[in-house]
Amino acid sequence: MSSRSVVRIAGGSLLAAGLIGLVVWRFAAADELATLRGHDGPVRAVAISSGGTIASAGDDGTLRIWDPDSNRQTQSIHGNLGKLRAIAFGPNLQLAVVGEVPVVQLWDWQNEVLAGKLTGAKKTLEVLAVCPDGSAIAAAGVEGIVYVWRTGNNNTPKALIGHAKHVHALAFSPDNKTLVSGGEDGSLRFWDWTTGAPLAAMPADRRHIHNLAISPDGRLLVAATTGKGVRRWTLPDRNELPALEDSGSVRAVAIMPDSSRLGTVHEDGAVKLWDTASGKLIVAYIGHKKVVLGIAFAPDGRTLATAGSDGTIKRWKVR
Repeated sequence: MSSRSVVRIAGGSLLAAGLIGLVVWRFAAADELATLRGHDGPVRAVAISSGGTIASAGDDGTLRIWDPDSNRQTQSIHGNLGKLRAIAFGPNLQLAVVGEVPVVQLWDWQNEVLAGKLTGAKKTLEVLAVCPDGSAIAAAGVEGIVYVWRTGNNNTPKALIGHAKHVHALAFSPDNKTLVSGGEDGSLRFWDWTTGAPLAAMPADRRHIHNLAISPDGRLLVAATTGKGVRRWTLPDRNELPALEDSGSVRAVAIMPDSSRLGTVHEDGAVKLWDTASGKLIVAYIGHKKVVLGIAFAPDGRTLATAGSDGTIKRWKVR
């Protein structure tokens, strides 16, 4: 573990000094557009709909909806799932959510109506993903099993078995054909979710994978990992690229809709924006006071939202 101190210097930069040397970051506190407050406790997830509506969820057990124009909360929904772990917008104005019970809830969030439940898992679910065309929802958690439901009916899910420990990360490919999973066993697994067949498995140095993202152009897979920051692989050949330099301890990743920017959130409270092609750091946003746990880009790519254990959601201007 390295010891590091961070100080601001002239010219809009951060100077980080530690055992690994000196690193200069550009900081951008002025790029913070708004702080959204309302949750009582850590906020673990944030999602943005195709229309720009912001949703958040956290340890207070509430699903909160925010208007992006006014930055005001418009709705607060209690789903009786305990602490909420993950959310994702799905088809037909639905919002999928998982918490401390083995159920995926589907909310008609505009009318605050529970529209359905997806069952079949046996233990707590901690992560979920919605297929880009809305045809399927995947969820996983402490069992180490990935469950996939086809949307439109509450059918029995396919159970994708292969991980040895908790699964914390899921991502569908933009062509809707492949599901990628990762977790505490450090492996990345590729699945044909329509049949449940495993396609490939890759070790990740036995490092805990917190989160995954696939670029909308389908050319890049990124993983937030313990100890080694952000790791990257080209697709479809799955060749590994160099890890992002000084990406540090990363909790979540997201890629801009045009695939040009990669966003990361960190245990030290930083939010960073990277050039996807070169892997170079563009800017470090400074604002959260504690660990940042979630990140999402707006559909137009002009803003992003982050969820923090400090109980806030922050909106940032994208550079």
